[in-house]
Amino acid sequence: MPPRMTPIRSGNGRAGHEIGGVLLFVAFASALSGCGSNEDLVLGSNDFVLERRDDFDDIDFEYWELASHTFDPNLAWFSPANAKAEGGQLVLSITQEATPAMPAADQMPKPYAAAELRTRVSFLYGRFRARARLAPGVGIISAFWGFYDRYGIASGDPIDNQIVTEGANTPDHTLRYAISVPTGAPQPTEVVPGFDLSSEFHELGFDWTPDEVRFYLDGELQSAVSGDAATGLRQYERLVLSAYPTSAAWTGAFDPSVLPVAAAFDWVEIYSYGVARP
Repeated sequence: MPPRMTPIRSGNGRAGHEIGGVLLFVAFASALSGCGSNEDLVLGSNDFVLERRDDFDDIDFEYWELASHTFDPNLAWFSPANAKAEGGQLVLSITQEATPAMPAADQMPKPYAAAELRTRVSFLYGRFRARARLAPGVGIISAFWGFYDRYGIASGDPIDNQIVTEGANTPDHTLRYAISVPTGAPQPTEVVPGFDLSSEFHELGFDWTPDEVRFYLDGELQSAVSGDAATGLRQYERLVLSAYPTSAAWTGAFDPSVLPVAAAFDWVEIYSYGVARP
């Protein structure tokens, strides 16, 4: 079946197991009774059970890990100093400073510092939500996404599995939804919500099941992926929150004069999915 990406406009009971150095998160879901919103009725929300909510009064470093790396087309290095809990929010700052300040022999410093936070545990399927205010400025990405840590595995297939929600303060304030799988990945879907995602908080999220990934903005379905791309997402993924300047063409040309800027996350919720784990 070919992949389909369809744009549409509009902790309890858990156990962790460490296997081969990789911490896997296994959640045991229970059935819920009753019904609530239309989303509950249409999407089967009873299949999801809330496992963790972070309100970021501080950063729980037993659960979250700060990044200190870079990649192309990231114009910055991620710096642990740029991620802070302030006023009940996680603030991911982008600043104009050479990073890393003391590079290793194989590291080339970049002129900007950015921030990324990711879970230490990994998930197979689930519901992921965040109330976020994206970073202002053209050429800057704020992202809420799932990432199979193929760089950190001790053994296994180092394939590319990702589920990505990313926003950029383009003139149209674009949100971009993407799936990465070894074969059959559809082109990213871009949605223009019609308002400035950096001026106030909005709810971002995605539901991931064995057959489909659905992306949401403020509770409204924006895009859905099914077919081979969805079923190809078979790896445990870490949840990642990031903000960084980029050379990616779809975001527009980055202007460093806007720095410093920041993305803010008011809260994050993680739900398990009520199916047997492999």
